[in-house]
Amino acid sequence: MYPTLLTIGNLNIPTYTVLLDLGLILGLLLTYYEGRRQLDRGTLALDFGLWIVIGGILGGRIGYVLANWSVFSEDWASVIRIWEGGLSFHGAVLGGLLVMTLFALLHRRNEEPVPFWQLADVLTPGLALGIAFGWAACLLGGCAYGILGEGIGYAILPDLYGVEASRFATQAVGLGYSLLLFLGVWLMRRRWPFAGASFLLYAFLYFAGQFFLEFTRGDEAIYVGPWRLAQVLNLVLALAAGVALLVLWWRWRTVGEEREEPIEEVEETQATGDAPEVQKVEGMDQEPVAEEPVSAPQSAMPEERDDPAENEELEGDSPTGE
Repeated sequence: MYPTLLTIGNLNIPTYTVLLDLGLILGLLLTYYEGRRQLDRGTLALDFGLWIVIGGILGGRIGYVLANWSVFSEDWASVIRIWEGGLSFHGAVLGGLLVMTLFALLHRRNEEPVPFWQLADVLTPGLALGIAFGWAACLLGGCAYGILGEGIGYAILPDLYGVEASRFATQAVGLGYSLLLFLGVWLMRRRWPFAGASFLLYAFLYFAGQFFLEFTRGDEAIYVGPWRLAQVLNLVLALAAGVALLVLWWRWRTVGEEREEPIEEVEETQATGDAPEVQKVEGMDQEPVAEEPVSAPQSAMPEERDDPAENEELEGDSPTGE
């Protein structure tokens, strides 16, 4: 709708580029904030986010070039002219995941390594916000436009080439859905039960939603049978995130049950009295200890004298006169 945000002389500043860059900056700021809150290591989280952005850009460009190989094969120099536009979303996702894995593996060599799933959770709010800005950029720039038609959900919208027609508001739906997911991730950021839950649940919900939203898109795409290639990739990513989420949940439940079993056993034995060792300690009959006789003070006892004469005198002084 507004492909050009600002014109300065002969320089046109595209709306798509401005919103996409703004989403990246705000996403990195959120990643830094979450790194300080969750790990007390904001710089590490920021480095992690920057490397993922680089991997996402490279992966997105490679995916776009491969999808449009017939065009780029005629002009090899255009492959590196990334400022002219042309990124594949799923290529960016795969490139970012690859960099995430490599970063986590290299980080394990540090003295205080952070597990992979904790790093992924730190990234989730910023990732969700950045994707929402990406949909806003498509809405104003005209990319990812919807199919032609009329009825509920349709509006007069331009395509990538500026041709206006009654199209399904795919970008608006994608933007609204992305904002809802970001809001949910943000409100739940202190309540996740285990590491990896935030990242995997967000990935599952987002890609599952995108699978159905692809039915409303009208832009050019590669098809695999009746489905668009993006739909197939969305389905694969959603299933992978769902399976990983179930595995982590099962592991978390198993560890929790193992920790509770010793406590329950102690409580049961105390209730039934089947703890002989404990009973011996607590209820052991102790023999009374005989009290030592208290000796009389030496001042109350007559002093013994070594002289026998003196002893006889004492015996004669008895009251009986004996």
